[in-house]
Amino acid sequence: MAKRAQMPRSGPKAGAARGVPKRKRNPAMLLLGIVAAVVAVIIGIVLLQNQTARKPVEISGRTGEGTAWGPQNARVSIVSYSDFGCSHCRNFALDQGKKLRAEYEATGDVRFEYKHFIISPPDTANAANAAECAADQGRFWDYHDLLFSQQGVSRSPFARDSLKQYAAQLGLTQQEFTQCIDGDTHLDKVYRDSAEGRDAGVQGTPTFFINGTKIPGEVPYPQFKAAVEAALAVKQ
Repeated sequence: MAKRAQMPRSGPKAGAARGVPKRKRNPAMLLLGIVAAVVAVIIGIVLLQNQTARKPVEISGRTGEGTAWGPQNARVSIVSYSDFGCSHCRNFALDQGKKLRAEYEATGDVRFEYKHFIISPPDTANAANAAECAADQGRFWDYHDLLFSQQGVSRSPFARDSLKQYAAQLGLTQQEFTQCIDGDTHLDKVYRDSAEGRDAGVQGTPTFFINGTKIPGEVPYPQFKAAVEAALAVKQ
C-alpha cells in the first residue's frame, strides 16, 4: 500500500525557513513626507493671511482727524513711524493699533500720531501721499486701514489706479483726490517724515516713540500697553 506524500507544514517556521525579508523604512521617503507636511502648513498659513487681507475694511465714518487721534495736550504722546508696504506695520495697524485706540482714545490721556518712513520707494511713497490726500478729506484712518488690508491681495496694490479706486470705495470726492494723487501734493511731507525719523534714530518699521522713549518693532499689545501705562504713571 503506497504511503501518502506528506505536505510541507505551513506557519511561522515555514516562512522563516523560506527567508522572507522584512520591510525596511526608506529614509528618503520619510524625509519627503516631512517636507511635504511642512510645505502644506506654510501654504495654509499664507492662504489664511490672504483670506484675512481680503476681508472688507469696516468704514468708521470718522472725519476731520488728520493723521493723529487723541488731544494735543494728552499726557502721553505716541509717535509712530510706519510704511504701508511693511507686513509688521500692517499687523500692528490692524490689531494692536485698533486695540490701543479703542482703549485709550475716549480717556483723552493718549495721542497717537502716524508718520511715514518709506522703505520701498516709489510705491509706498505713492501710497503715503494718497493717505495724506485722504486726510485732506478727513478720512486718513479709513484709507490707512484699507491700504494695509491690500498687502498681498495683488501684485501692485499701490499703483496709482488702485489708489484712486480705494478712494472711490470710501466715497471720497474723486476729482479732488485724483488731482492730489497725480500732482504728488504731499510727497514732500512724506519724505520729510522719513528724514525726521532717520534723525531720531529710526532704522526700521514700525518704530514708536512713547513720550520720547523708542520702542522698535511690532510689539505685542500687552507689552505696548505696559509701556503706555508706565508713561501715564510718570505724568500723574
